[in-house]
Amino acid sequence: MAQVETTIDSIRVAAISPERMLILQQKGAECYLSFWISPSQADILAAQLRGLPDKSTEPDLFLADINAADPDIKCATIQLENSTFYAKILFSCHDKSCEVGCPVGIALALACRANAPILIDEALFDQAGVCFPPTPWQPHRKQPWWGRLKSRKSDAPSCRQTV
Repeated sequence: MAQVETTIDSIRVAAISPERMLILQQKGAECYLSFWISPSQADILAAQLRGLPDKSTEPDLFLADINAADPDIKCATIQLENSTFYAKILFSCHDKSCEVGCPVGIALALACRANAPILIDEALFDQAGVCFPPTPWQPHRKQPWWGRLKSRKSDAPSCRQTV
């Protein structure tokens, strides 16, 4: 199945719940995929994106749990199964390829840390993504009426006279 590369567009905070919305953008297109993640995963990912020292040890503990102290992370993939988003990390350790399922926030934080691509099935964008058509070229618009008044005032002769 064809996969497309995405980047993290933003992490949004919900106004009425503690959940966070993660928005991914397809590279080279105006297609977006959004889904909810937990506040703890969002905080881990946000710290990684800002380049701040990660106070959480969850990504490192995750790697320790799979006995991969120094893995070479190839990519992170996200799938939709039973209306729930799941992530997997593809990495190689000791010249052996492995794929491990993990929470979405941790997978994306590890991918960002390793500058690895984030891949999503093209069919998932068709199913749950939002695509915006490219905006047509807009001719230069006229200045609003209040802007035209200001320019007229500057063209008018000054009432002050200097002596």
